[in-house]
Amino acid sequence: MKRVYFQPGGREITSRDGETVLSAALRQGLVFPHSCRSGNCDTCRARLISGKIAPGAAPGMQVDSQTRKSGSILLCQAVPLSDVVIEAHELEAMAGMQVRMLSTRVLALEPLSRDVTALTLGLAKGRGNLEFCAGQYVDILLWDHCRRSYSIASSPADSEVIELHVGRIRDGRFSEEELPVLKPGDLLPLMGPLGTFFLRDDPRPVIFVAEGTGFAPVAAMMEDLRRGGARRSIRFYWGVGSREDLYRQDQIGRWVRDLGIEFSPVLLEPGPDWDGRRGRVHEVALAEHADLSGMQVYASGSSSMVAAVRETFPDTGCVPMHCTASPSRMQWINPF
Repeated sequence: MKRVYFQPGGREITSRDGETVLSAALRQGLVFPHSCRSGNCDTCRARLISGKIAPGAAPGMQVDSQTRKSGSILLCQAVPLSDVVIEAHELEAMAGMQVRMLSTRVLALEPLSRDVTALTLGLAKGRGNLEFCAGQYVDILLWDHCRRSYSIASSPADSEVIELHVGRIRDGRFSEEELPVLKPGDLLPLMGPLGTFFLRDDPRPVIFVAEGTGFAPVAAMMEDLRRGGARRSIRFYWGVGSREDLYRQDQIGRWVRDLGIEFSPVLLEPGPDWDGRRGRVHEVALAEHADLSGMQVYASGSSSMVAAVRETFPDTGCVPMHCTASPSRMQWINPF
C-alpha cells in the first residue's frame, strides 16, 4: 500500500499494489478530471514532485525527454512504486464538482451554419443542476454504448440548461445518424462535466485560438466573464472555412462591447469580397504574435490544429498553454 499526496490542497489517498493513481483516486471518492483512462486523451496529466512511479505508458504513447524532465505524468497510467507527492492544480480548481450521469431533455435545435447545429438541453427536474467550469465538455451517451463528446457553449450560470454546438461530420455516429431525428422533448443521457479546459485565474493577457466548433468552449468562457463583470486583455482568433461559417456574430459583438476583446475572424477559403485575415488560424495568430512570453494561450478545435499549436507555440515563449481538441476529444495541457 502506497500513499499519494496531492498539492496544493494536501489531499491524501492510498493506492494498492499495481493500481494506478487515477483508479485509486476514483475508488476513494476523489473526483479527478479524466476521460479515456487509456493514456490517449491527456485529461489526467499532472506533475510528479517526489517519489517513484512506473509510468505504464499505453501502446503508441510517446514520452519525450522534456516530459520526463518536467515530471509530467498521466495519472491513468502512473503506478506508485513508493509514497509520492503529485502537483495537480486542476484537482483544486474542480474541488466539489462531481462527474455524474445526467438525464436531459431536448429543448431546441437551431441551425447556426450549414454544418453546425446548436443543441439546447434541459436537465430533468428534481435531478439538480450541472455544476461545471466554463470550457468543460460532456459526453452524450448513445444506445449502443458509444459516446460523443461536445463542449458546453453556455455559461455555468445557466446550470439548468446547456447548449452544445454539434458540427456535422461525414458518417458521424451522432451528427448524421442521431441528430437529424432528434426533436424537442426527446430524452438524451449525458455524463459530465469532463475535461480541464477552463479559464485560469491569471492576470496575464489571453489569446484564444479556435477552429470551427472550437468556438463553443470559448463562448462559455466569454459569457462567464461577461456575467461576472470581469475585464481581461483578450484576443480571440476564430478560424472557419468561409464567411457563411461565421455564426453568433451578435453574441461576439456583445463580447467586444462589454469585455473589450479584440476579435479576428480568419477564413481558410475566403471569397473575392473578403478583405480580412485568411489562412490557417494558428498560423495567423503566430504571425501576429511572434513573442508570446507573458501571455496565456487557449486553443480549441481539430486535433490537427491543436497538434500544430502544441508543436509551434512553445517556441514563442508561451507558458502556460491550454488546449482541447474535438471531435476526438484529445486534450493537452502544459501548465509547467
